[in-house]
Amino acid sequence: MATNSLSSSGAISEDRKLIKFSNYSLCVTLPKWVIKNLKWEKGDVVKMLVDEKKGEILIKKSSKSSKAEETPSKEPKKIKKGAKSRW
Repeated sequence: MATNSLSSSGAISEDRKLIKFSNYSLCVTLPKWVIKNLKWEKGDVVKMLVDEKKGEILIKKSSKSSKAEETPSKEPKKIKKGAKSRW
């Protein structure tokens, strides 16, 4: 179970484990309560700032939005005549 603590600056810290994501990368999951409190959503673009001297990573919500990229086209996709369905 993750343990929470309050820093002198008032920030809440929580222990999380690095998880193997693929052969080439690791990931850290973010707790739902953090995402909810920061008003972040799936698909939001985040910026990662790495300070190697301090050994810290800071993740901030980017001013860029990926919401426009996710909106589907209103034009229906054309299906080729005689194309076989996968179902």
